[in-house]
Amino acid sequence: METTNRQVLTISWPQLAILIGGDAVVFLAFALLGRSSHGLVDENPLLASVRVALPFFIGWLLIAPWFGLFRWQPPVRMAGLTLGAWLIALPVGLGLRWWQLGRSSPLSFALVTFLTVAALLLIWRGAYSWWLARRG
Repeated sequence: METTNRQVLTISWPQLAILIGGDAVVFLAFALLGRSSHGLVDENPLLASVRVALPFFIGWLLIAPWFGLFRWQPPVRMAGLTLGAWLIALPVGLGLRWWQLGRSSPLSFALVTFLTVAALLLIWRGAYSWWLARRG
């Protein structure tokens, strides 16, 4: 991490790749958990989960940078920004999913998606932010 004269802490390209990769794992884990909890069986469960996760991950990638989530944030600030960004990224993801499927998703799906992904993002991003802060 380096500090500029504006006190903005940046992360290196490898750290950014880890952060985005961890985000991708979060959205994939959400889809795998959801498909598993519904007992959905496919010939290729990973590919089916990618199809479910992709609209939400794209929505996240479109919104998260506007919240400064691809630079270092202190853990508590990271948590608040993550929740705020996910609150806006979810409708974007739902819109992309609607376009992908040709139909809307039930409100219960949106609520479970919000809560599950929020929890996973908070765990992942909080832990990574804390780890970066400890490294100094």
